[in-house]
Amino acid sequence: MSWLGFLGKEKKENLNKGLEKTKENVFTKLSRAVIGKSKVDDEVLDNLEEVLVSSDVGVATTIKIIKRI
Repeated sequence: MSWLGFLGKEKKENLNKGLEKTKENVFTKLSRAVIGKSKVDDEVLDNLEEVLVSSDVGVATTIKIIKRI
């Protein structure tokens, strides 16, 4: 049984649609932040940080990601 087992079929479908839109938005924003950039500079890192924090990744996780780039 999935963790969504308590939801009805329609609610699960609506939740999945919403999560899919969120995922698409995050990946679209991440792509815009890096596509066409020839190097990872402060501007790219700032843009990535903004996308991650605004996507509710969390500050601590965002810092870990940025430090590893």
